[in-house]
Amino acid sequence: MEKIRVGVVGATSLTARLLLQFLCRHPHVETAVLTSESSLEKPVAGYYTFLRGIFHGKFVEYNQDYLIGETDLVFLCKQHGEFLPYTLRLFEAARKQKPGFKIIDLSADFRLKDPQQYMTWYKFDHSGTAVLAEAVYGLPELHRDEIKDGDLIANPGCYPTTAILGAAPFMHHRLVEPGGVIIDAYSGTSGAGMRPNERNMAITTMENILPYKIGTHQHTPEIEQELSLTAKERVTVMFVPHVAPFRFGMCANIYLKPHDVLESEKGTELLKAFYQGEPFVRVLDPGEYPEVRNVVGTNWCEIGYVYDPRTSMGVVMSALDNAIKGASGQAVQNMNILYGWDERTGLT
Repeated sequence: MEKIRVGVVGATSLTARLLLQFLCRHPHVETAVLTSESSLEKPVAGYYTFLRGIFHGKFVEYNQDYLIGETDLVFLCKQHGEFLPYTLRLFEAARKQKPGFKIIDLSADFRLKDPQQYMTWYKFDHSGTAVLAEAVYGLPELHRDEIKDGDLIANPGCYPTTAILGAAPFMHHRLVEPGGVIIDAYSGTSGAGMRPNERNMAITTMENILPYKIGTHQHTPEIEQELSLTAKERVTVMFVPHVAPFRFGMCANIYLKPHDVLESEKGTELLKAFYQGEPFVRVLDPGEYPEVRNVVGTNWCEIGYVYDPRTSMGVVMSALDNAIKGASGQAVQNMNILYGWDERTGLT
């Protein structure tokens, strides 16, 4: 069976760990290059024991030409803004040296179409506006056709994936008010990465719910961008994120104001019709609610809807694994789309 050769830049991050677990069992993939400054020249199988007998090399220093020569696709698992200049040079060099070379960036560096938003929300200037315009937002359920032809895929964030998948069908049909959407979301501690901080240390997260960055979280414009595109009008959200005392998983309650009565049964039918045939979206029946434990360790997003006639409000509930459908699993799903493989390959 013919395989593509892939590379992972930033291969010792939490995101990369999960990504490699999927790649090592993917039937169409050979993992060829893993870069890491922190573990340079160390045996990969010593760091990731699940790769023993599978990957026999060492972590290497990032080298643009070597990466282009040795791989067909590269996953970028670096911090937001950290790798942007290198990504821009990699993209341009690959276009000249190796047409068909693909990049899937798991950072936020190419998710926002308005470059000015990067200074507002991420505190850095975006120097690659032309490449930014070419990047495809990698949410398969909304952008599958564009992903198929993309060379640079901006893998979505975890909170945005959860919120967008929940709200998009209602925005698409213009059944709800586009302004003042409230998103109340809860993430496992893995969302804060592996570097110690107050959002992933046991002393602050155990037996606690920790709200943070209310109204200022960097995923806010990403959610608004995609819901606005879906609604074809400006959508604004009040985003309230929390850290909850579990490692993996994420859930969001999305509060919507329907223009007219939108009963639970009708809203559920709408969701099921919108996501009919989607390999990784599961819409629950009325009276059933998504739970984190149902999706952890999978690439599934589970969605439910309920209408409260007393307040005339609709609530969409959405749950997924923040590190899989919200990051590494979605990246593999995007890779499968790029190469025309079944989207479930390596993920089920």
